[in-house]
Amino acid sequence: MKKQLDMLVEFHTKFKAWEMWNIPKNLPQDRAQFRHALMKEEIDEYLEWTQEWDKVNIAKELCDALITVYGTIVEHNMQDVIEECFDEVHRSNMSKDYSELKMIKWENYSPADLSNIIK
Repeated sequence: MKKQLDMLVEFHTKFKAWEMWNIPKNLPQDRAQFRHALMKEEIDEYLEWTQEWDKVNIAKELCDALITVYGTIVEHNMQDVIEECFDEVHRSNMSKDYSELKMIKWENYSPADLSNIIK
């Protein structure tokens, strides 16, 4: 994940689409709306290609979706903590169980705690 995040830092720096901060930051609402629209567009395009089982375009749209998500991570200046956050959310998800094709929180469920990661 770090390699890809570094690539997005390079991209955002080149096109002056990002300011470096030392800590995670919130985005202005217009920018957050823009990032959301980018991510949604890529997911919608992915869904379109699944109807035709176009593997090449499905792969392209999955990459575009990752690029927009990773770019949003960079704009929030969370690139230095997101991998640890991912690991904690994965740990929490693994503490869930599945029943009738849906995820359930059972007695061994442990919610993700990102408070020690995001300061």
